[in-house]
Amino acid sequence: MSLSGKVEDLPLLEILQVVAFCQKTGHLTVRSREGEAGVVFRDGRVVAGYIGDLPPLEVDSEPLPPDARREKIERRITSTLERLVRLREGQFGFNVSPSVPTRIGTRDLTTEMLEEGIHPEGLMLDLARQMDEDRRDTAAALGASFVAPPAADPASEEDELEELALEEEKEPSRGPVVLIVDDEPDVRRFLVERLAAQGFEVTACADVNTGRRAATRFAEEGRRYLLVCDLGLPSLGGTTFRGGFDVVRHAAGLEPRPRILLMVDRLDEKLRARARRLGVSFVAFKPGLSKLDPLQYAADLRAFGDRLGRDLLPRLLRRSVTRPVAPAPLALPLSDDAAARAASLQTALEELARQPEPDLVAFLLLRAARAFLSRAILFLVRDDRLFGLSGFGETAGEQSLDLLARSLSVSLDDSSPFADAVACGRTWIGPVPGVGPLRDLLGEIGPAGVTSAAVVPVRAHRETVAVIYGDAPEGRPLPDLGGLVDFTEGAGRALDEAFLARRTSDTAA
Repeated sequence: MSLSGKVEDLPLLEILQVVAFCQKTGHLTVRSREGEAGVVFRDGRVVAGYIGDLPPLEVDSEPLPPDARREKIERRITSTLERLVRLREGQFGFNVSPSVPTRIGTRDLTTEMLEEGIHPEGLMLDLARQMDEDRRDTAAALGASFVAPPAADPASEEDELEELALEEEKEPSRGPVVLIVDDEPDVRRFLVERLAAQGFEVTACADVNTGRRAATRFAEEGRRYLLVCDLGLPSLGGTTFRGGFDVVRHAAGLEPRPRILLMVDRLDEKLRARARRLGVSFVAFKPGLSKLDPLQYAADLRAFGDRLGRDLLPRLLRRSVTRPVAPAPLALPLSDDAAARAASLQTALEELARQPEPDLVAFLLLRAARAFLSRAILFLVRDDRLFGLSGFGETAGEQSLDLLARSLSVSLDDSSPFADAVACGRTWIGPVPGVGPLRDLLGEIGPAGVTSAAVVPVRAHRETVAVIYGDAPEGRPLPDLGGLVDFTEGAGRALDEAFLARRTSDTAA
């Protein structure tokens, strides 16, 4: 397996997950305006990482105890990964090698490698959620450093606010108008939903051109509105991912001039100064890194939309919105679950269509299962047994399920939900049997309290080649798995196509 391309097309967070899931040995190199970086893997675990501006670790004159040395290297790896996942642009390449490389280019990594690596998936998910939370907590503080557009004076600003108030009095049902420009469907959908629930009239656009046209239409109609625009849009020329500035520049040149909130994933002083010059009134960090967990991402987007409507947009209006604000739900409604799952599966199906390689298919199967199940294990079928490949969710002990899964195997000799699903190719969902292979599996992974489970077969070449086992700890019920079953059927077809293409290529050679 080899991967290469642009960071903007395939985020490094997902690349790290693919390599870890497929348990590959090799090295990832990244080149960006910030310099060069590298990450070394052994069987999917990270054993070294560096950023070009960090000098190699020197051999200590007085050797550190092994635990202290390991902790020192782990901190460097964590720092490297943290900086890499923040990159929005650059080139990457992953190369498989038969043994762990100790040198990348001119960089000698001998002194900064771990004997036993660390698994990046849990680290990345924790880092993603922590970064998104930090961004939400600091959005107001960062926004406070922005100043109002210099063209406005107190008198004209007061006149503008009076006009807004009169407009709402004339047509109170319309409410404040918000123009959202963002190329991510999930972001548009959740922001429209949450802001509409809070009394805003919302128009959403998916690209720079439609956003500019909408702003022009509002200006021609004399409508007052607030512009909420993502910075990271493809630009008009297609050369950068700073297209949000194209929309902002256009809108700022129109009359009436809107108040502008810019959504960003990172912010440095150069971007801050440019945004201020273009008349941006406020900045907010939107969720992004929790995309690996569709349900968490949906919850983050809803919270972000609620905060926009409750706190940030009223600050742009310089007054309170008097309409009642719908409280954020404590749990995902069923409709939001279904929408998040559908979006996750659609993204995975698109990736399958682009690159139906067996390793990637296995990774996407488990990622799709995350949209439905709180715990799952992917098993491969070999010689009348199931062999665990990877998984996610709770266990009874300290070992994570992605590692524990590799030591699991299930016999298909005796009648059981596993044997039936493999033989018939049909999904099994039901209460956990009192005895048998499924009950034995639960004894190995724990914890107690599981009452129902599912076994979903993956078929290729008219036979079952893998199964996804899933359950819900603490007796929670399983959701409708129809979408997951449909996805596994699509994955099976992708595997058929991949194997056929491989055979055709071998024959041609």
